[in-house]
Amino acid sequence: MIRSLTLALVILFATAATAFAAEQINRYDVKIVVEQDGDILVTETIDVTSEGNRIRRGIFRDLPRLYEQNGVNLPFRYDIKRIHRDGKKEPYEVSRDGNAVRWRIGDPDVFLRDGRHVYEIEYSVKNQIRYFQTHDELYWNAIGQYWAFPIARARVDVTVPGDADATGAHAYTGGYGEQGGDYRYARENGAHVFEATRAFSAREGMTISLSLEKGVIDPPSAADKRANWWALNGSLVMLMLGAIGVSGFHYTAWRRIGVDPPKGPVFPRYEPPTGYSPAGVHHVYHRHLKGHDALIASLVNLGINKWIRIDPVDKKKTTLTRFDDDETGKTVFPAERLLLSKLLSRGGSRTIGGKTDMTFTKAYRKFQSNVSRRFGSEYFKWNFGFIALAAALSVAVIALSAVMAVQWTSWHFAGVGALILVNLLFAYLLPAATEKGQDVRTEIEGFKLYLETAEKLHINAAEIGAGAPPVLTVERYERFLPYAIALGVEKPWTKHFEKTLPREAEAYDPYWSSGRSHGYRSLHGMNSALVSSMSSGVSSAMPQSSSSSGSGGGGFSGGGGGGGGGGGW
Repeated sequence: MIRSLTLALVILFATAATAFAAEQINRYDVKIVVEQDGDILVTETIDVTSEGNRIRRGIFRDLPRLYEQNGVNLPFRYDIKRIHRDGKKEPYEVSRDGNAVRWRIGDPDVFLRDGRHVYEIEYSVKNQIRYFQTHDELYWNAIGQYWAFPIARARVDVTVPGDADATGAHAYTGGYGEQGGDYRYARENGAHVFEATRAFSAREGMTISLSLEKGVIDPPSAADKRANWWALNGSLVMLMLGAIGVSGFHYTAWRRIGVDPPKGPVFPRYEPPTGYSPAGVHHVYHRHLKGHDALIASLVNLGINKWIRIDPVDKKKTTLTRFDDDETGKTVFPAERLLLSKLLSRGGSRTIGGKTDMTFTKAYRKFQSNVSRRFGSEYFKWNFGFIALAAALSVAVIALSAVMAVQWTSWHFAGVGALILVNLLFAYLLPAATEKGQDVRTEIEGFKLYLETAEKLHINAAEIGAGAPPVLTVERYERFLPYAIALGVEKPWTKHFEKTLPREAEAYDPYWSSGRSHGYRSLHGMNSALVSSMSSGVSSAMPQSSSSSGSGGGGFSGGGGGGGGGGGW
């Protein structure tokens, strides 16, 4: 019995303590001084009770960033004069989120003592008088509806130039959108006083409206009008100037470094450029490594030159076997030798495909690096530095415009789109071939023209600028097959072989591959299947990238305007 009574008393005292420990705003006083030019000076005195619950380090004050005037949104221009707590200067931070400006008051390293604290926030706001034909008006949401705490007492004092009388004085109390009349209006010591006649719950506040005769407040100055025009249009001007500036930068850079050297005539050439491997031809022609064609062409070239044997296992696996004989006299290009040494020892074999193979991956990456280095900057300049700088400038322009914009319109989207298009256009135009790269690429284009139109050339004997095509043999077909794969014209090159030498093509059974034994009716079918199998094997042997997504963020009540509010932190 005694134990039960003791427990009940404990619960009772805990409940009572919780009730008395409720955090609230004890008093919220706002003093507004309307200045002659239409600016206002606001002093908010906020007396709060802190119990270490939501108010631990201090409070924050949220204010709207935009206001509507004559059908358009304009930015509030706040200027913080001072922020004090208990009569002493208090640190604060300013941040922005959407249509809210937040002043977070307090030191993140200091916890408040429990009890009452008085905050004083003084700030000015530009051009807050509304001008009408018959009167002017201060319409100010003095105690916003987004405070997280109840407010026990609230009062707003407004002082106008010359202590002028009001032609109308009204206040609206309650939650957002309500038109409550729980207030008392009076004139005290020349001030217009609006005092709430009841306590406000959380998310309740008071908006005041004070009408004055024309002439009490000066009309907007030319400087104010220019400032409002800039507030409305400055972000678009920034986008326009940014687009012009970035375009000028790109154009100047393109004229200096982005124009390709003069190109010679392209006519059929019956040999690849001297000393260039299939991978080198591929890289110079495409100006980078495209897909796995350079690797596959190099492996086929190693096979044709009797270094390895290529045996398709199925559609996704291929076995590579290195011949175990003397290397003397065999031709091999540097990148191919590197690839061979990293992949296979003498007499060794490796099946690629079906699973990740890190040895193969490392060998492939070294091969790519070697080819890119040997056939890169000497042949082609990407001019990435200029492209990246222009992109960075564009991002800065867009970010600045977004910060300046009071509302984002279709014109803003058009400006951003123009910047993106300019950057994409010159990202295509700025990369340029060197003189050597242009000459070699022209030769490769002529060689590619021969590989894909060899049959037509034989029928027409020769085209202007070229002699008669050489006689096709099995050896010639084989020698150029890796180049045809590297340039993506294996099909027409093999079709030409099949039509020109049908018996040899039908009997063709390459010593470097068992692909013919898989029952393909045509040589092209065998080559296509072999290339496809190797491509699938290469893809599955490489590590597969993974992606993840996550979301996070935060927000705060009172971010949507309507006078703002605040809370504790």
